[in-house]
Amino acid sequence: MKKINFIFISGAIIILSVLPSFGKTGRHEYVPGEILVRFKDSADTVTINRLHTFRKAVNKKDFRPLRLQQIKLPDNMSVEEAVEYYRSDPNVEYAEPNYIVHALATTPNDSSFTQLWGLHNTGQTGGTSDADIDAPEAWDLTTGSANVVIAVVDSGVAYNHPDLAGNIWTNTGETSCTDSIDNDGNGYVDDCRGWDFLGNDNDPSDYNGHGTHVAGTIAATGNNSAGITGVMWQAMIMPLRFLGINGAGTTADAVAAILYANANGAQIINCSWGGGSYSQALKDAIDATQAVVVCGAGNDGGSSSANIDNTPNYPASFKSNNIISVTATNHYDNLASFSNYGIKSVDLSAPGESVYSTIPQLTEDPSITVYSQNFDSASGNLPLLGWNRSANSTWAVTSGTGLSGTNSLEDSPDGNYLTNIVSWSYYAIPISWQQDNIYTLTLQWKGVLENNNDFLDLIISADGTDWYSIDRQTGIIGGNFVSYSTDLTDIAEMFNSFYFGFGLMSDNSVTYDGVYIDDITISRNPLSTGSYTYTSYSGTSMAAPHVSGVAGLIFSLYPDLNACQVKDMILRSVDIRPSLDGKVLTDGRLNAYNALQEIPRDVSCKNRVTNTGNSGGGGGGGCFIATAAYGSAMHPYVKALREFRDQHLLTNSYGKAFVSFYYKYSPPVANLIKDREYLKFITKIILMPLVMVIVFPLYSFVIFISSALIIHVISHKRSNRLLKKYFSCLCVQVPRLSLRAKRSNLSLPLGINSVNSLLYKAISLRLLRRNIRSSQ
Repeated sequence: MKKINFIFISGAIIILSVLPSFGKTGRHEYVPGEILVRFKDSADTVTINRLHTFRKAVNKKDFRPLRLQQIKLPDNMSVEEAVEYYRSDPNVEYAEPNYIVHALATTPNDSSFTQLWGLHNTGQTGGTSDADIDAPEAWDLTTGSANVVIAVVDSGVAYNHPDLAGNIWTNTGETSCTDSIDNDGNGYVDDCRGWDFLGNDNDPSDYNGHGTHVAGTIAATGNNSAGITGVMWQAMIMPLRFLGINGAGTTADAVAAILYANANGAQIINCSWGGGSYSQALKDAIDATQAVVVCGAGNDGGSSSANIDNTPNYPASFKSNNIISVTATNHYDNLASFSNYGIKSVDLSAPGESVYSTIPQLTEDPSITVYSQNFDSASGNLPLLGWNRSANSTWAVTSGTGLSGTNSLEDSPDGNYLTNIVSWSYYAIPISWQQDNIYTLTLQWKGVLENNNDFLDLIISADGTDWYSIDRQTGIIGGNFVSYSTDLTDIAEMFNSFYFGFGLMSDNSVTYDGVYIDDITISRNPLSTGSYTYTSYSGTSMAAPHVSGVAGLIFSLYPDLNACQVKDMILRSVDIRPSLDGKVLTDGRLNAYNALQEIPRDVSCKNRVTNTGNSGGGGGGGCFIATAAYGSAMHPYVKALREFRDQHLLTNSYGKAFVSFYYKYSPPVANLIKDREYLKFITKIILMPLVMVIVFPLYSFVIFISSALIIHVISHKRSNRLLKKYFSCLCVQVPRLSLRAKRSNLSLPLGINSVNSLLYKAISLRLLRRNIRSSQ
C-alpha cells in the first residue's frame, strides 16, 4: 500500500510540475507578470534601464522616495525568474513579487446594533460594564482637532456620508478639482480629497463599505444630533483607496498610498488589512513615513495561524518602531474568538466585535453582458469562434452534445479523456475591465470525472500565456446540464483585462467521458451609492481605528510629538486584562482617557530599514553565504537554510544573537565567494553537514551510524558475519534513499551517492587484511 501511495504522490508531483501555472487555487499570493525592485543609491538611470532592456521588462511605476520600481515583465518571464534575475545584480537592493493583501473585516453580523459599547459600555449589549476605552472621560480633555490628518488606506471612503462629510481632508494645494492640472505638483492630478490607487483617479469613493466603516469609528462627526460619533468628534480623514469591491488589493498600490499619505502630511495611517508574505517594499514604505501606522492583527482566531508570532500577518507583524499592532476584544473584555494574537507581535487590544459605524448603501445597476457564447454557430476542433486550445489537447466544439441537443465545448470528443492529462481551452480575446463593476461568469455544464482525482478547472490569465486556476469541479454530473456561477470581480480589478478558459487535469488511474460546457456568459453590474447608513462589522479591522482615533486625540493635545512618543503613551496606559495575559505585549486593552493623562517621554522614532530580501551581495533572504555558494536565492538548499533560520534560530535569544552576528559579517564573505568557483566548491563542502541534517535527516542518521561503524571496524575486531549483515542491509537502504530523493526532485549533496562505495572499500579492506594475517 505504501508503495502505491508513493507512486501516486510522485505522479501528482510530475503532473503539477508541467501544469502551466494554473495549479494554484483560490486567491493569488501575488500579481502575475509584475515584481517590485528597489535599486541601490549607487545605481544610475542608464544602468537601471539597461537591466530592464536586457530582459525586455518595463518600468510600470516609480516610487522615487524609495528608489523602488513596479516592473512589468515580458510574457516569457515568470515572477520567480524575474526575482532571481534582479536579485543577482549588484545594483539591486532587493526584488520581490507584488504581493496581494485582503481586508481583515469579517461579515457584518448585526444591522440593528445602534450603541457604541466600545466607547462607553454600561452593559447595554449584555456585556461587562466599563469594558470600553473610556471615551467620555477622554472627551473631557479633548474631542479632537481639525489639524490632525488621519489617512485611511483601505477600500475608499464614502466622503459624502452625512456623518463624515464635515471631517474629510481637503488638499489645499489643488485650486480646482476638475481643471485636469496638477496644481500642487505632487504627481496626482486634481487630488482634492485623496486618491484612488486602484482606478488611478481622483475619486476615492468606497464600493465595499470597509473603509467607510473604519473612517466612522475614527472620526464620525460628534455632537451633531445624528448618527454616531467617532473616537474623535473632529479630524481630517484622508481617503486613500487601494482595495477593490471585494476587499482585495496589491502591495504596489498599498505602497503608493502610504507614500502619498506621508507626502501629504498624515500624522496617522490606518491599515485595517493584511495577509500574504513578507514584503520589503511595504516595510520600506512604512519605515519611510513619520506617521503612526496602526494595523489590524488579522482574523484567523481558532486556526493554527492565530498566533502571529509563529505565523506572521503583515503589515501588523513588521518590526517597525512606528507600527501599533492591534487585536480585538468583545464587550466582555475578552479576546474576540476571531482575533489573532501574539505577545511579541501584537501590542494591545481594542473593541472589535459588533462595532457600529458608517457605510454607503450600494446599489447594483442592471446587468450588462460583456461576453456570451452558446457554440451553436459552428462546430469542429479549436481554434474556433475565438476559442483556442493547448498543444496536444483535443478540446473541440461538438454537435448535439449541448443544452437541449445544441452544440457544446467538449474536452475529449473521441471518447474518454487520457490519464495524466493536463489540457486546456481558452477564449483568446481579452475581457476588458470597467471600474466599479461586479463581474460574474455563468455557464451550463455536465460531465463525468473521477471524484477528487480528476478536475475541471476555471483558469484565468493576464496575458494569455500564464494561467491560474481560481475554481475547480469534480465528480459526476448526470445527464442534465447544471448551472455554475462565480465572481470574477477581483480578477477584473487586478488585471484591468484578462483571459479565461477551462482546464482538465487527470491522474494516472481510471478515466471517464469528460466535460461538456455550454451557454457561457460574462456580465457586469455597475455599482453606485444610493444612500448612506450604518451597520455593525466585526474584525481586528474594527479594533484598529479605535487606536487610530486615540492617537489622533493625543496629537490634538500634543501636536509636536513624534509617532513613537504617541505609541509609547498608548501602550503605557492600557487597562490590564487577565484574558489578554500572554496574548499581547501589554497584556491590556486600549484606554483613551489614560493615554491622554500620560506624560510624554523622550522616545526616539528612527526606523532601522532591514533588508531581508537582499541579493547582489549573496542575498537569499539573509542567507548570504549559501546563496553565493549555490548561485541562487531560489536554490532548494538555500530555502531550507532560510526556513531553518526562521523556524529555529529566530525563536530564541541565542539564535537571534547568532543571526545578528552573521548578518553583520557575512556579506563581505559572500561577495568574495560568489565570483570564485573554487570558493563556491569549498563552501558547498563546508555547508554539506548542515544541509544533510536539515534536508536529508534520514540520510544523515544512516551516514552517522555508518561512520561510527567504520571507526568501530577499524578499532576493534568483529566477526565477518556482523559486517556482511550490516553491509547487505546498507546496500539495500542507501540506494533506496537515493531513489526517493530523486523521485522527490532533490539532488543529494556532494559525495553522498558514493557512500556505498566508500563503505564497501573500507569493510573489504579490513576483511582482506584479516584474511592475510590469518593466512600468515
